[in-house]
Amino acid sequence: MPCKLSFGILNRDIIIYDADIKGFFDNIPHKSLMKVLKKFVSDRTALCLIEQFLHSGYMEDGKVLDIESGTPQGGVISPLLANVYLNELDWELDLHGLRFVRYADDFLIFAKSKEDIQRAITITKTKLAELGLEIAEGKTRVVDFKKEDFDFLGFTFQHWQLNEKGKSVFFVLPKEESIKDFRLKIKRKTPKILTLDKEEWINRVNPIIRGKVNYYSLVVQAIQENTELGQKSHCVTRKIRRILDSLDGYIRRRLRVAFIHEHPSQIKEYKMRYKWNNEFFISLKLVPSLWLYLNKAYDMTLEDFARDKKNNAKRKYELKKRRAKEKGVELFTSLSLQKMRNAWNA
Repeated sequence: MPCKLSFGILNRDIIIYDADIKGFFDNIPHKSLMKVLKKFVSDRTALCLIEQFLHSGYMEDGKVLDIESGTPQGGVISPLLANVYLNELDWELDLHGLRFVRYADDFLIFAKSKEDIQRAITITKTKLAELGLEIAEGKTRVVDFKKEDFDFLGFTFQHWQLNEKGKSVFFVLPKEESIKDFRLKIKRKTPKILTLDKEEWINRVNPIIRGKVNYYSLVVQAIQENTELGQKSHCVTRKIRRILDSLDGYIRRRLRVAFIHEHPSQIKEYKMRYKWNNEFFISLKLVPSLWLYLNKAYDMTLEDFARDKKNNAKRKYELKKRRAKEKGVELFTSLSLQKMRNAWNA
């Protein structure tokens, strides 16, 4: 999916129809859906079971309610049925030579001009009307990718712009809501009220880190696939690295507070940063989100990552020390050093 999306953008199709179908899962007409299914399924038993599934209804306040249209959300085959139904739209768009990418009821259509995109909109709305569906106008817009950004499947695609070398590029980064969700999940897994072993804390957050980063790395996989197809990439992903580096800092701060069993606080967490540093957390087998991303993108080993982080920390420390010397102040006073020792020995 990311590969197809990047391919559309990289072909300089700068006008994008960012569309969403109104109440898609609730409004699929049963008769029309069964008619489409009969094109591919000849087994009457299977068709009968699907029809019974569609008419099974739902229970509310102890009462069974019937449904006239739609597929039960959360049902095991609902996503499959929905995609089979919208396959009719896919064929129609392909028949007219339109570039598009679709995931369930969210889809993008690419064109080189506003006239072409208006033609695509007309084709789309006509076909959806035949299928008994309509566009959700409030969630749909036409994007000029020369000057406007758009969101799709948890990513923000920032419009074409010139980089430092004067080349045209566009940026891809996780959507702001996705980053907030990442932080919230970490926060919920690291409450101050629990007293657990360090290894248990690590085991609580590692699955969240792996799940999120595995999804974010799909962008890199798309770039690699396009490169293999001979498509030069203009997609820049360095903002993802900065975001993940910042998230790693947030995760370590949350864990430091969680590790402090007696009266945990942000002040105590700050005093423990030099003892519970990157190397310490790596030794506890915490998965750094930035390393996992770089590992999937460039096969970077954990040892190389740890060494780079250590060297960067040294450079930052030397820079702080030099600036403090220029200002004529001590980087660490005897009092601050004593407070850190007290925290380490607590």
